[in-house]
Amino acid sequence: MTKKYTVTGLVQGIGFRPEVKRIADELGIKGTVKNSGGAAEITASGKQLAEFFMQIKNIPHAEIDNIEAVPAPDEDFDGFRIIGSDSEAEGVPVIPADIATCERCLAEFDAPSNRRFRHPFISCTACGPRYSIIDKIPYDRCNTVMKDFALCPECGREYIDISDIRCHAQTIACNTCGPRLSYTLPGDPLDEAAKTLKAGGIAAIKDIGGYHFACDANNADAAERVRRIKGRETKPFAVMFNRGAEIKKYAFVSALEEKTLTSAARPIVLLKKKKDLAAPVCGMSGSIGAFLPCNPVQYELTKRCGALVMTSANLSGQPIVTDNDTIFELREKVGGFEILSHDRDILTPLDDSVCREIAGKMRMIRRARGYVPAPLEIDAAQDIAVFAAGGDLKASFCYAKDGRAYMSQYFGDLEDAGAYEVWENNVERLGRLLGIEPEKYISDLHPGYISGRYREGKRLQHHYAHMASVMAEHKLSGSALGFIFDGTGYGEDGCIWGGEIIRYDGRFRRESGLVYTELLGGDESAKNSALTADCFLISAGLEPASGNAALAKAALEKHINTVRSSSMGRLFDAVSAILGISGYNTYEGESAIMLELAAERANDSYPLELRMKNGHWDSAALIRDIYDAKNGSAAINSIASGFHRAIANAVCGYVNGQDEKTVILSGGVFANKLLTELCADGLEGMGCKVYLNEKVPTNDGGIALGQAWHITNH
Repeated sequence: MTKKYTVTGLVQGIGFRPEVKRIADELGIKGTVKNSGGAAEITASGKQLAEFFMQIKNIPHAEIDNIEAVPAPDEDFDGFRIIGSDSEAEGVPVIPADIATCERCLAEFDAPSNRRFRHPFISCTACGPRYSIIDKIPYDRCNTVMKDFALCPECGREYIDISDIRCHAQTIACNTCGPRLSYTLPGDPLDEAAKTLKAGGIAAIKDIGGYHFACDANNADAAERVRRIKGRETKPFAVMFNRGAEIKKYAFVSALEEKTLTSAARPIVLLKKKKDLAAPVCGMSGSIGAFLPCNPVQYELTKRCGALVMTSANLSGQPIVTDNDTIFELREKVGGFEILSHDRDILTPLDDSVCREIAGKMRMIRRARGYVPAPLEIDAAQDIAVFAAGGDLKASFCYAKDGRAYMSQYFGDLEDAGAYEVWENNVERLGRLLGIEPEKYISDLHPGYISGRYREGKRLQHHYAHMASVMAEHKLSGSALGFIFDGTGYGEDGCIWGGEIIRYDGRFRRESGLVYTELLGGDESAKNSALTADCFLISAGLEPASGNAALAKAALEKHINTVRSSSMGRLFDAVSAILGISGYNTYEGESAIMLELAAERANDSYPLELRMKNGHWDSAALIRDIYDAKNGSAAINSIASGFHRAIANAVCGYVNGQDEKTVILSGGVFANKLLTELCADGLEGMGCKVYLNEKVPTNDGGIALGQAWHITNH
């Protein structure tokens, strides 16, 4: 009996074909296996096809969606062989993400007797770069940047040896034939880079998805110099440790956090700080953004040098640098660092992914390396191919087809011309790799968004898209009540929304939320928390005391460059400034983050309440209560804690007594662990089923998924 099997899912870049051959040889099956487009195609002949089928369903590292089995004409096969690939196949391929170097390869890397001892690009079928080096499908060496490196005889033998872990590993290479490191100082590149870092220097290191600036995380002077090079004032740096045991010296690590840290994706995980590194590394933050090496160079340098600051090598606000010419141009422009480079090209720029454990689940803060472009399963009423542009801030786009959504990586803010260029290039690139030609386009309602100008199509209001992103992730249908809190989103009435209560019953509608407060507009108002506080105080009938008071009063009286806003994010900024915690966002969300930290340090909570007035939450009354508490005897941390509880109690109070028990929390404010857990605990205690983003960010990095879900279901 002969059958043809078409296997779809993640079956390329993970050693699937060699494993199929091993199973076939053990069972006496004859036939062939090949890559076909983004799928695997098997023709098998023998008596144990039922057992063969069961075993290929459970091949390690594969994520099989479907195996279609059909009878095939009998052939006289000469054993079982891996044959050449076909470039055409039906369906959308699953493209493998970049994954960390496995323990087996690291053991060979450390073994002096192994021929790949200290080979900086060691990998096998179970590990290494994938998406960042693919030029086209199928995932064969000739379709990746590895085509530039001809195999030496030994690697050539391993590539076809079915018993070898690198059989048909497209990234196979060694010290003889593989890519090569180079350094801006003479000597062995790895040795010299380690010397630079240990001596307090800075190195720009070319990694899987782009360059990182690295320095000793316990050297304050080096960390300050990295800040000056990047133009980054106070935002905490991510820190790379060699092993999990080292992380636990500096941070508290739960079982879920440890599992995520050691996963093949190797994201940055935001952990509660136990003790400090050098002061400029984490600054005032109560967290450490910790992660583990994802490639041999990082592994070797952290082993020799200890914990390293590892932050994207770019000027703040600009895209991560991926090519050698640009990093050398940057060095010539700003100076102050050496360069550890290599001659393997990076086709897709990928920042490090960022996660945080909130309410018992790991939540994505930034989705990039290690996760992109793995698809998300979504319900889709219409069988159409779509492109969702997302938004301009924390930009990320999405393709969707056949009940699957393919989210792009994070690109930063599209107001930067370089970021938009990278975004646009990757829109074309991912669409080409997936073979998706969109029939419909959708973008944000904001008329000024650059992402909305890419293609004409449908528009979806920003906060509806946030809510839809959660519905997409969890395959929700029917009715739901959503609390969507963020900094800014263009509302259907032309005002700025951000503290919204939204009901879904087949369509989205804004039901209530924060009352509008007139705020000074422009980018500066989003950064200047003290100025925002003045606006809230004036709205509450109070006298602001900051140096901006006269300016704020005059502008508000004459409505010069002002907007009406219901933003919860701006309310957090204002409270942080009123309490004297943080008056300016040197990076996005800084004032709110510092407010959360103050609340976490409180011994008690000052009693505060966010009450309803004329159908909306009355932020003015809450501001007056906070103002009075600060001018009284209440502790600042206690007021900060009381504010968080007031918001959570308002959410729960609104739901209390309603029939609707499906509740959605989304928007950038819900990256706040304290607020989210207070809301989730209170709602679940009332018998509600609470849903939040997990696989895509709750911030604007997730709205493209909501857009894609909406257009395929409406």
